Amino acid sequence: MRRKRILLLVIVILMLVSVFSCAAPEKSDIPLVLLTDYGTDDYRVPRLKGVIYNTFIEAIVIDATHGIASYDIAAGAYVLGLTAKEFPKDVVFIAAVGARSTAEEKSLVLTTNKNQIFVAPDNGLLTYVIRDEGVKTVYEVTNQDLFDQPISTLSSHYLLGKIGALVASGYKPEDVGPSVKAPVILDIQESSIVDGKLTGSVVFIDHFGNCLTNITGETLNQYGIQSGDKVRIIITGNLLEAKIGNTYNDVDIGELVIIVNSLGTLQLSKNKGSFAGTYGIKTGIKFEIEK
Repeated sequence: MRRKRILLLVIVILMLVSVFSCAAPEKSDIPLVLLTDYGTDDYRVPRLKGVIYNTFIEAIVIDATHGIASYDIAAGAYVLGLTAKEFPKDVVFIAAVGARSTAEEKSLVLTTNKNQIFVAPDNGLLTYVIRDEGVKTVYEVTNQDLFDQPISTLSSHYLLGKIGALVASGYKPEDVGPSVKAPVILDIQESSIVDGKLTGSVVFIDHFGNCLTNITGETLNQYGIQSGDKVRIIITGNLLEAKIGNTYNDVDIGELVIIVNSLGTLQLSKNKGSFAGTYGIKTGIKFEIEK
């Protein structure tokens, strides 16, 4: 009799373990990486995270940045492309820069050939990702059954946050809506050498006011400029003199220096100062360098 009781107790315990194991939410090791122009001084980022966790409590959330300048889609696209390169496959990105600016704007779920998934507005924000990694699939978010309000009325933090969380939890991208053939792509300017001048544009301005450009170190070498040379920069109506250097300290404090940064591209800088702030530089502004 005692053996039967012990056996029955073991069976009950095993059944309970099985029930609770099935009831427990499935964990995911797929991180959600956030990149937005929301800033960190108000409610937008907390609301975004609230939507994510309310949809998928086991989500692993990583803040890439929320400091992209408001509505600066070109800068956001550039930073998103750089960020994606550093992350491995099987990552979900929620990207929102200039999102939901118009009622007609689509929201996409795009998978690259690297098997990274991007939930983002169809406004050009995925330009560098598409260029660098290619596209495996891309779908427009139209499945109204996923929301309790009309999609057209949803804010970006709610729409993108919920879809990103669903995808990270295992929801199939193809179930969000129909396939999209041609996502919006920004017109990326290429550097060139024309009439003896090296022409480029500013693609991003960092926290220190350094201006990252689309000119590569290789192009600089082709132009015949090397470290230590002095050049002229023509930008926003200003004719400036700068030195080609390896570090900021190759010039005195307050002087201008052009370096090839860790990305392999030219950077316009002011030692211990803001190049962008001093000369009123914005993303997309073109400039010329001459010997």
